[in-house]
Amino acid sequence: MGQEKRLIFAVVLMLGVVALVNVLFPPQRPTQPTGAQDTEFAPAEVTSRPIEEEAATEPPQIPAGADSATVPGLVPAEEMVSDELLVEDTVWVSSPIYRLGFAQRGGRLVSAEMVRFESLAEESKGQPVQLVPPGAENFFTHQWLVGDDTLDLRGVHFDIQPRAGLSLASDGQPQVLRLVYRYPGTQFRVELDYTFKPDSYVVDLEGRLLGGPARGWWMMGLGPGLQSNEWDPENDYRSNLTYSAMGLEGVVSQKVEDLEPGERVTLDGPFDWVAVRTKYFLTAIVLPADALDEGRFGGLMIRSLPEPYRAQAVASFPVGRDGDFARTIYIGPQDYGRLKAVGRDLDKVLPFGYKWLEPVLRPLAGLITTLLVWMHNFLGLGYGWILIIFGIGIRVVLFPLYQKSMRSQMATMRVQPLMKEIQEKYKNEPQKLQQEMMKLYREHKVNPLGGCLPMLLPFPILIALFFVFRDTIEFRGVHFLWLPDLSQPDPLYIIPVLMGASIFLLQWITMKSSPPNPQMKMMMYVMPVMMVVLFLRFAAGLNLYYATMNLASLPQQLYIAKERKAAAKAPPPGKKAEEPGRKSKT
Repeated sequence: MGQEKRLIFAVVLMLGVVALVNVLFPPQRPTQPTGAQDTEFAPAEVTSRPIEEEAATEPPQIPAGADSATVPGLVPAEEMVSDELLVEDTVWVSSPIYRLGFAQRGGRLVSAEMVRFESLAEESKGQPVQLVPPGAENFFTHQWLVGDDTLDLRGVHFDIQPRAGLSLASDGQPQVLRLVYRYPGTQFRVELDYTFKPDSYVVDLEGRLLGGPARGWWMMGLGPGLQSNEWDPENDYRSNLTYSAMGLEGVVSQKVEDLEPGERVTLDGPFDWVAVRTKYFLTAIVLPADALDEGRFGGLMIRSLPEPYRAQAVASFPVGRDGDFARTIYIGPQDYGRLKAVGRDLDKVLPFGYKWLEPVLRPLAGLITTLLVWMHNFLGLGYGWILIIFGIGIRVVLFPLYQKSMRSQMATMRVQPLMKEIQEKYKNEPQKLQQEMMKLYREHKVNPLGGCLPMLLPFPILIALFFVFRDTIEFRGVHFLWLPDLSQPDPLYIIPVLMGASIFLLQWITMKSSPPNPQMKMMMYVMPVMMVVLFLRFAAGLNLYYATMNLASLPQQLYIAKERKAAAKAPPPGKKAEEPGRKSKT
């Protein structure tokens, strides 16, 4: 059972228990007498519009019927490059947050170190996170497609200026790295300007075709996937290595794990962005926020490679009439705030499970992440302590609603004798029974749903926190007490067991202050065990929050249990307590 399904099952189970407690003595509504997907999306079926209106036919997104010599990404780079070009220089761009290397051959990206993040993988533990896999040949490579002709720039020699590379200071100005290719014997040349900004993972790309025709489609390589730097790289590849794109119908995705070796898949646009991601890191090529929609990506072609968890991906977009094109590149962590700032809904690359839950969970998870990061920065405490404070705070904030819920249940219990009398009296008159029951609710201010609805509020927060801990970069590799990583399961299983014990204790207090109920007694023993099993492999941070919230409920639960016992001793509505020393007349 996948983690998302396990979470949904756990929430359904908890809701069932809430309903069971709420209906210990339920008001029976009048009734007529007896006899009366996984998270992946399918590719969008959308066709891109031509950029050249006067063209007889629209330039294809991926040329139909073309052979491997003209289709981007299908010919291994070593088959296209002469031996003399294998010796090359790498030009480096360094900033306080990354170190990028561009090779002269093809102008491709050969290294992308995230200097603020350490690798957690055993073979590279402690080193900066490296996103480019060893031997990657098509990261940010370029091709120009005009009709049936292709100018393949993946193996050509680019002149890179400045040759010494760039060094960006945190308080400095943006700097430009220019790559120039001159076609031999002609005046035609290609210029690519990468603009790097201090303390930003966003890179602006501006391209120009000079001295030749300006039309056709530009093809840009998106790499063979990202290098995993997590505790379990294989699990990261299997679960998270995905190519995604934002289309008119939303995000479409292709998980590399689902591809057979050599299999080809085409995601048809138009797209606002294309990306490849692992659990915590992302490389994306984005249509600039101020660009015209006609410049959208035409499609994304993916071909699986023989190596495990590797593929080649190439994106296509039209070249403008003036021979210019522009794209925004993001290469860095999946930081919600940074992705949101890029625009074009790039933040939606973060998956939130089932599509029907996204309208609620995405903004809620963003709000929770923002709040937790703010608390961490403002209070200067580690995220483990922040989660404890957050769990206590949620319970304190929800206590008035929880108290109202419990009192509504007690009110329902008190009027139950009158409800039974009405049901017995009007059992053969359904319409009259309905009227009398509604009258009883109004007179005694009983809301049949008031005992259940307030208790449902913590569950959206719990589900949102599941996705927060699953994908949020701030919790990656964060230690707390014996926990090596709040985003990973507790290796000693202490927190899940504590969480289960807290559930048992809360139910035990409730049962002791309620009328005997065999079903509730059974659930008191069964539910904590099931919850421990379900949450055992969830993120330790999620279990820490849930256990803290339950433990913070104990004083509240004891207070409400005292009220419940007092209410049970009170006489039913409409009856007076017997005076001391007097005997009832019978």
